Formats: sequence, C-alpha cells, structure tokens
Amino acid sequence: MKMRAPLAAATAAALAVALSGCSLMNAITPPVETALYPTMTDATGPDATLAVPSWVPSDALNIQIKENTETGESILQFGQPTPVTTPIGQPCDASVADQRPTMQDTWWPQSIAYDQVVCDGDWHIFLTYGVQYFAWRNADPSQGGTSTPTE
Repeated sequence: MKMRAPLAAATAAALAVALSGCSLMNAITPPVETALYPTMTDATGPDATLAVPSWVPSDALNIQIKENTETGESILQFGQPTPVTTPIGQPCDASVADQRPTMQDTWWPQSIAYDQVVCDGDWHIFLTYGVQYFAWRNADPSQGGTSTPTE
C-alpha cells in the first residue's frame, strides 16, 4: 500500500506536465522570433518571416526585428542611408507616454532618451545620430501579454 502513494504522485506530476506542456515550454523558451533584412525589399519579400511596420521607410537598411509571436511584443531597429530631416511619429498619447520597452536584446541600446520618444500607433520610436531608428511595441494585454522583460 505504501508503494502506491509515490507511484500516484509520480503519475499525477507527469500528467500535470503533459497537460501544461505548452505553458511550460513557453515559460522555458518563449515563442520569440528574430529576423534581419538588408533592405525593405527583403523585409516585404516572399522570404520575409516577420512583418515590418508600415511606417518603416522604403529606403530603410539593416532592419532587425525581434517579436514574441504570441503577445505581439516587439523591438526593431533600422538605419537610414542619409540623415533624417522629417522624423517618423508624433508625440505619444499621455496614456502610453511613460511605457518602457519590456523586450531586450544585445543590439538594443543601453539607454534611451525617453523625452525624445514619439509614437506611431502602438509603436514607440526614437532616432539616434540622425540615421538610426529604434522602436518597440509592448505586449498586447488582450492577447494575454505581460510586461515581463525578455532577452
């Protein structure tokens, strides 16, 4: 009779893991994809794996994007061939102006001048050195997204 308790516990544990496999797997390895496109032609071509926002200019170069495909959380960077004279975006709505990026990567800047961040839809955008854009979109709470930083 004493042997049944450990066996029952092991069976219950195995069943719990099997039933929560997706949740457990996503906790261990989130559904994050990355893409690097040399040009917008590549980013919009048939081999593109992640969509680039429509506000990215047609002459953008070295477009790098990282996205959680379940929550929509994304970070993006791209360069411009010449210094920008008309920046992308508008002042952020007060309800989202203080949002910080929750996703990170080795290519993401260590510091951001948040007073210079503008918005386009649900994207936060900032320009560095007049030629390099960085942007982020945090998780969509309606998709079950959270604000937990990922690297």
